[in-house]
Amino acid sequence: MELLERQTQLEELTRHVREAGTNAGEIAFVGGEAGAGKSVLVEQFTRQAGRGVRVLWGHCDALQTSRVLGPVTEVLAALSAASGTAGAPSLSREQLFSRLLERLSPPNPLSIVVLEDLHWADEATLDFVRFLGRRIQRTRCLLIVTYRDDELTPAHPLRTVLGELTGEHAARLRVDALSLAAVEQLARGTGRDARRVHEITGGNPFFVREVLSAPLDTVPETVRDAVLARLMQCSVAAREVTELVSLVPGKTELSLARALLGDVGAAADEAVTRGLLRYHDEALAFRHELGRLAVESTIQRARAQGLHQDILRVLVERGADLSQLVHHASHAQDVKALLEYAPRAAQHAAHAGAHREAVAHLATALRHADSLSAPERARLLESHATECDTTNQVSACLESANQALTLWRELGDTAGQARVLLLLGRQCWKSGETTLADGHVAEAIALLETLSPGRDLAAAYSARSQLAMLGKRVAEALEFGQRALDLAVASGDHAVQAHALNNIGTTLLCSGGQGGIEKLEQSLAVSLEHNLQRHAGRAYANLVASLVPQRSRLAERYLSEGTAYCEAHNVEELLPFIRAWAARLALNQGHWEKAARAAARELERADALAWERLPGLVALALVRARRGDPGVEAILDEAARFALPTRELLRVGPVAAARAEVAWYLGDLKRVAEEAAAGLEAAVGHRDPWIQGELAYWRRRADPALQVDPELVAEPYALMIEGDWEGAAAAWQQLGMPYERALALADGPEEALRESLTILESLGAGPLTAIVRQRLRMAGARGIPRGPRASTRANPAGLTSREVQVLALLVRGHTNSELANRLHLSTKTVEHHISSILEKLEVHSRTEAVAAAFGLGIVKAGAAGEASGAGGR
Repeated sequence: MELLERQTQLEELTRHVREAGTNAGEIAFVGGEAGAGKSVLVEQFTRQAGRGVRVLWGHCDALQTSRVLGPVTEVLAALSAASGTAGAPSLSREQLFSRLLERLSPPNPLSIVVLEDLHWADEATLDFVRFLGRRIQRTRCLLIVTYRDDELTPAHPLRTVLGELTGEHAARLRVDALSLAAVEQLARGTGRDARRVHEITGGNPFFVREVLSAPLDTVPETVRDAVLARLMQCSVAAREVTELVSLVPGKTELSLARALLGDVGAAADEAVTRGLLRYHDEALAFRHELGRLAVESTIQRARAQGLHQDILRVLVERGADLSQLVHHASHAQDVKALLEYAPRAAQHAAHAGAHREAVAHLATALRHADSLSAPERARLLESHATECDTTNQVSACLESANQALTLWRELGDTAGQARVLLLLGRQCWKSGETTLADGHVAEAIALLETLSPGRDLAAAYSARSQLAMLGKRVAEALEFGQRALDLAVASGDHAVQAHALNNIGTTLLCSGGQGGIEKLEQSLAVSLEHNLQRHAGRAYANLVASLVPQRSRLAERYLSEGTAYCEAHNVEELLPFIRAWAARLALNQGHWEKAARAAARELERADALAWERLPGLVALALVRARRGDPGVEAILDEAARFALPTRELLRVGPVAAARAEVAWYLGDLKRVAEEAAAGLEAAVGHRDPWIQGELAYWRRRADPALQVDPELVAEPYALMIEGDWEGAAAAWQQLGMPYERALALADGPEEALRESLTILESLGAGPLTAIVRQRLRMAGARGIPRGPRASTRANPAGLTSREVQVLALLVRGHTNSELANRLHLSTKTVEHHISSILEKLEVHSRTEAVAAAFGLGIVKAGAAGEASGAGGR
């Protein structure tokens, strides 16, 4: 069938392959609904590729659980065949990725790599797309990825990949439905009513093709009807071949068909001629997955089950992919085979980094685990819980872990109980149930201390150290970190050694102790030396998070190194955390737009857990609050809903400080005090001078008589609290934090205020700019708009008494209609008053007006209610 309305996409792909051949590699994501013609488009494009261009294909299949790295190994096999070299089945995932990158880079010839149907891809294949996509400009390769965009749910993992791989070397192409004009052109000479065909099919090219090929005496209303009309025209032998192929997602090797049906040559030719199947080297496949599903749906269940059993038998004899064995065993209802192959498939998937697929295989086995012994069920449940922990499926992990714990207790297996208790502890911490987390870990330690000391006890000690570190319980974190470290060194467990060093270093660095950076760098060194990739990523992450408030330049260095390392080694689970802190670092450095973009990108991840969202939420809220943008309260309310119930300083402190800052801009000193007090309450018995310093600063702004121990807070905050605006401004300048410097200067004399104003205007700040500008006016500074007339001298901005009443109600958050009702005015008159207020205060928004009024002292938190009441008379 003629390819219509695809010239634009063909031209764009041609441009991308030309760029890949002459300058730098490119990646093109080709999306569209099922049947839109994505594969047909790409096939047409690759047929036009010039001589010397390698075209390499990899396909994802609609198996019950996706093949691990299936399309990636197909590409490598094609490369090996083209170059006459042997494949590399024993390569690790990292080696496989690196080998492909090398073969797709100069001086190798230009390549077009097509990965089809990535909406079905396993986790490891998506990691490969990330890996190659991040390095695509170093290659001589056009990577084409096709996917069904109508099947991408908000939480679909491919969405994250699409969001990450953007920029000048990445493009998105959409394959749309055909227009009526195109359908009319295709329908010429068929005797069909083109308008009716377009109405039925919606212009879907596959459906259009099937309808136009159906007998004239039928009008298929669905794709299924159209495909089955073709099937009914086939001989019995051709239908048998077609039905067999429909039970094997992807491609069916001709040798498999012959093993089950005998000589299928003529029957296969007939099915191909009828347009149902096509040859794919030494295999048969449907022209489209929609066709396969249509035929599969016609096979009676008992017959399909028997055919799946036969297919399974042949595939087992041939050592087929474990995911294929699980798929057919499941459809054959062969419980014995499922319990043999699903756990093995899960182990293979986990080893390759496809942990979601490991979860799926283990879940399949668990559905049929009643026949297993208690120890076998406990091990299976524990494996499932472990993989769910890795993939952050907290609820599923808790369910399986609790069942496993019950079984290990009944069996009297102390080590098994302890392992599962540690798993439960991690899930409780992720969920914000910190008390339960501490209890589970303490119970695990108590059990393990009844056994000989070893690696398991070292891991439990380190888990307790980590929880204490996160909870800012300094002495406990250091004590159990050292216990873990001693046992790990004695037993030669490098992973626990790296973990314990990380806990100790982070605790020291955040609490103001000595040697924190050195311990974290030791943790990183151990991790890198022994290729402990996740531990190395954690070391980078904690170096960044701990250094952002106090040593931004060093934090920037580790941010760059850590991001590069995690991307290179596909430590994907830690990248969101590092990037969220990158947003906070950009905020601190005054790069607000960069901070907002970075935070928003991480917050768009549908799979992010609440605790992973917190740094991004706080950074985005502060950017908006400091610029005077709307939507701040909603962001901080989301953060508070998770953080406050945990009573954990790491979570509560930053959220409480941000809420206090926002309340200060609104002039609500009572709320400033409440928010800061909530954060300081979580800090009791803990130590983090930066979080505590910020909270103490805002608490002091609300209550100048409050006594603060300067030893408990970081130096810049201590200087601000003591009233040393000059020393504080110098300290913030040294740290490279311009907004905080401007905040300190705002408490100084005219010269300092002018410098503060300059900084704030360069940043695009809103509320604080209004406050500083009005303080300059109060100081009688020249170059600032003229001061008030004598008749309004008691009011520095020159507001009338009615305007002060309106402003007081603005402080309380009233809308224009509410203001009109309270003051017995028309809405139009209220709008006039607000415009006058904004002009006199020299601000551009209601938020800035409230901040300016607070800075001038026109409206005080305690007087706001009185002013609003007076307005009602």
